[in-house]
Amino acid sequence: MFINELPDDCLLIIFDSLNELGDLLNCYEVCSKWRYLIAERTRKVKYFVEHRDDWSGETFPSHLIDHVYYGSREPIDATCFSTLFPNLTIADFRNIRGKVNYEDLVGIIQKMKSLKGLTLTYFKDNGYIFRDVESAFKYCGELEMVGACSIEPWILKNGPNIKQLCIMSYDSYVFVRDGHNFPNLERIHIGHESEEIEHHQYKGLIFRRLKILELYLESYYGFQFIDSCPNLQSAYIQLMTPNFFVDESIKHESLQDLVISYWNDLKRLFMKYPNLKHLALCNKLSLKNEHVEQLVRIFPNLVLLDVRGYSDVTQEASVYVEDYSKLHGRSIAFNRNDSHWPPFKSKWEPVVHGFDFMKHCFYKAFQKLPTFLVSSDY
Repeated sequence: MFINELPDDCLLIIFDSLNELGDLLNCYEVCSKWRYLIAERTRKVKYFVEHRDDWSGETFPSHLIDHVYYGSREPIDATCFSTLFPNLTIADFRNIRGKVNYEDLVGIIQKMKSLKGLTLTYFKDNGYIFRDVESAFKYCGELEMVGACSIEPWILKNGPNIKQLCIMSYDSYVFVRDGHNFPNLERIHIGHESEEIEHHQYKGLIFRRLKILELYLESYYGFQFIDSCPNLQSAYIQLMTPNFFVDESIKHESLQDLVISYWNDLKRLFMKYPNLKHLALCNKLSLKNEHVEQLVRIFPNLVLLDVRGYSDVTQEASVYVEDYSKLHGRSIAFNRNDSHWPPFKSKWEPVVHGFDFMKHCFYKAFQKLPTFLVSSDY
C-alpha cells in the first residue's frame, strides 16, 4: 500500500507526530491532499518556539502536539506561515532574523490575532544585538507576555496589558523610571544588568500583583526593589555582589520559595522572610555545617533546604537536620548531594505549562529558566 492510500485519519495521526517546522512545510508542498491535512494539523499549534540543543547535550523538543519548533537556517515562507498557524498563542522569534525579512515579520505578527506572548530578540552571528529602526512590537497591542533584549518604547506603551516580562538585559535605573508602566505584572525575569550600573534607590511603583521574580542582581539597592513586591511568592536571585542594602524593617510575609546564588552571612536578609518554605543556595563556596544549622532555626516553616554542591557541608549537617526535625516535630527535606534527590533540571525550554515556580524554576540554573510560564488560560 502506498502512503497516500492511507485514510485521512491515519495520515493525520502521522502528521500529529511532526513538530519541526521544516518537516511540516515539506509535507505541505507534496500534494493538495497533504496540504489540506497539514493545515488541519497546524491549526492545533499554539506555541511556536526555537529548537536548539541545550548546553547539557540533551536534545529537545518534546513531541507535543500544540508545539512547533524551528531550528533550520533556511528562510521561512511568511505567506505559508500565516496560513498554517492561525491560532498561535505564543511565538518565539528570538533568532528568526535572516529567515524572514522585517516586512514579512511584521505581516506575520499583524495576522496573528490570537497572539498573547511574543519573544523578539535579534542577534548577529558575532553575538551583538541587532536592533531594527522600528520595533516590531509596535504591531502587538494585546500582548500579555513579552520577551525582549531591553524595554523598548512600544513595550512601555503596552505595559498595562503585560503580565510576564522577560528582559535579557537592563539598567537598574529602568524600573525607577519606567516601572509605573507595568501595574499588572505577575512575573518578571531580568537576565542581566547592563555593564554600567547606576546604583539608584527604587522609589517607583509597588508591584502588588507580582508573584514570581527572577533577577540577575548587581545593584547595591537591588533588594529594595524586591521590597516593592509585597505579595511576592517566589524569587530566584542571581546575586553577583557581596554588598547590598537591606531594610530589615520590611518583612515579606508572602515569600515561600527562594533560590539565591550567593552565601555571605545572609542572616540579616533571611530574617525578612519569616514564612519561607523552600530555600536553595546555589553557590559552591563558603557554606558550612554551622550555616545549615542556622538556617533551619531561622525559618520555622522550612520544609525543603537544597545546598547541592557545597563541599564543606557534610553528613554531619544531614544528621543535624534529621535530629532537629524529630525534636521539633518538623519535616525538613535536606539535600546536599544529587544522588538521592530529584534530578537537577538542566534542559532549557522557552515555554512550559503551568505557572509553577517550584516545578519549572527551583531546580534549574538561572540561565536555563523558561521565558514564559503558561497558565491554563492559554
